[in-house]
Amino acid sequence: MKDGGIKMKKRHNFENIDLNYIFLSLDETHHLYNHQPLYNKKFLNVMSFHPPGVAAVKDDKGAYHINLKGESICKKRFIKTFGYYSDIAAVEDKSGWYHIDLNGNPIYIERYEWVGNFQEERCPVRDLNGRYFHIKKDGTKAYNNKYNYVGDYKYGIAVVYEKDGYAKHIDKGGNYIYNKLYEELGVFHKGFAIAKDNQGYFHINKSGDPIYLERYKWAEPFYNGFSFASKFNGEKVIIDELGRIKQEIINENSEVNQKFLRKKLMDMLVGYWKTQILYSIVKFEILDYIENGINTFKLLLNKIKISKSSLNMIIKVLKLWNFIGEKENKYHLRYLGKLLTENNPMSLKYAALMWGDEHYLVMSRLLDALKTYKPQFKEIFEMDLFDYFDKNKEKRSIYNRAMEEYSFDYDNLLELYDFSDTKILLDIGGGSGKLLTKILKKNKKISKGILFDLPNSIENAQKVLKDSDFYNKLEFISGDFFEKIPVKADTIIMSRIIHDWSNDKAIKILKNVYKSLEIDGKLLLIEIIVPEKLDSDIGITSNFNLLVCVGGKERTLNEFKNILNKAGFIISDLIKDEEIVSIIVAQKKRDD
Repeated sequence: MKDGGIKMKKRHNFENIDLNYIFLSLDETHHLYNHQPLYNKKFLNVMSFHPPGVAAVKDDKGAYHINLKGESICKKRFIKTFGYYSDIAAVEDKSGWYHIDLNGNPIYIERYEWVGNFQEERCPVRDLNGRYFHIKKDGTKAYNNKYNYVGDYKYGIAVVYEKDGYAKHIDKGGNYIYNKLYEELGVFHKGFAIAKDNQGYFHINKSGDPIYLERYKWAEPFYNGFSFASKFNGEKVIIDELGRIKQEIINENSEVNQKFLRKKLMDMLVGYWKTQILYSIVKFEILDYIENGINTFKLLLNKIKISKSSLNMIIKVLKLWNFIGEKENKYHLRYLGKLLTENNPMSLKYAALMWGDEHYLVMSRLLDALKTYKPQFKEIFEMDLFDYFDKNKEKRSIYNRAMEEYSFDYDNLLELYDFSDTKILLDIGGGSGKLLTKILKKNKKISKGILFDLPNSIENAQKVLKDSDFYNKLEFISGDFFEKIPVKADTIIMSRIIHDWSNDKAIKILKNVYKSLEIDGKLLLIEIIVPEKLDSDIGITSNFNLLVCVGGKERTLNEFKNILNKAGFIISDLIKDEEIVSIIVAQKKRDD
């Protein structure tokens, strides 16, 4: 018998065929059973058979389903068809996407932009507005929420992605099974799921807690108690459910890993290129110009007054790094490009200007700083860093704006501290007062906010905040925290101040802070805490910058305890979130 170019050597007994032994032909135009064609037809494309013995196929008339004999099980033709799961199949026709039963009849009236397959009596769908949710077999919604994406249920739990980009796990009622947020999540498999945070991939339990501290470039689900994982250095390992490395699969002695590591080192050696390229682009204000409509090569060339070749180099790298796009010979900003513009609320424009100028030049004397363990800023600029910025109005403004930009990283962290008992809040070394006003805005019961800093910084802050809604609550005091802090408060906050100073100087500052804090008051230090275990770069490389610029250092929790104790404080609480910065809450020691 011959049809469509396939000869069958013998007829099959269709009643006894095991679906597990039916395979696709190499070109995926027909099915094979015992290495022979299952039927005498050939299609444009075929998919696998699913119970009760039905497969999705497509020919020149459209998409439909066939039985084991290669016969169509219904007359209707679709644009796309997919396999049956629990006797329900996903299809697409001119009206949209939906599900049909074994007779080809729709099981509900709704139409969608896309539908998945039913797993555990739930199916993900995408509505006509591009929002995802799950439906039940009768077509009704499984819950009220809609998401940016949802996946299949497995063991009663599905992964969803919210509008903010974070991933969560939900149960069949749409309830979150824990309150933590992750950048990426996988389904639960044997009690564990793959998760990703800003440090890398790892595994979590059903409470959403990491089951070990290590982070990986990627990791697979556990297979009989073990997972295959890749380190950031290219090494491949097998880990157990406690995160212990049980076997090295590929180490640094392998040829492929040595090539990877050499390439990584080559990139590290020229890391300064990117700092200076970004500094130059921001200095020329190219991204601000594009945002404001000066968005063609010719317009930019006329505005910036640099050579055509130079601008061509800049445009190429901005495209390559996804800072800009181009459509119809006009440039537009992508998200990274927007982050280096003046008015973006999350801008890092002034951070780019800060890192590419004085800090960059001082880093060239790191070798001398390491030899002497002394800062080198004065060797280049003839005065210490903070004196330099205090006496140079333009540079001080850039520095303060850069610090403001980084203060956005603390917003979620500050939400975790209860300011309800605070009446007077003192921000020591608060620069422009941005952090102080943020706290006052969210905690209206605070009666007064005091900003303490060097004279020129205070003068600038008064100008910046004169139109603030909270100006009547603000008090501005200038001075030197090494000499005296001439005001009392029940809550004192110091954001990234102590890390700028050596232990002796930090203790001297903290002793003056002690005198300004009310007897039952709280001192809040916003700082990076270096982990005792060396398993990630938290405060390690930044210590080189602190040394060469100011002679300061990032500290471990024990090191903070030591300097705080010497100044008369004890640590009463530690507040952390997903960011690397923490709040150390300290109080005055009490005599027993």
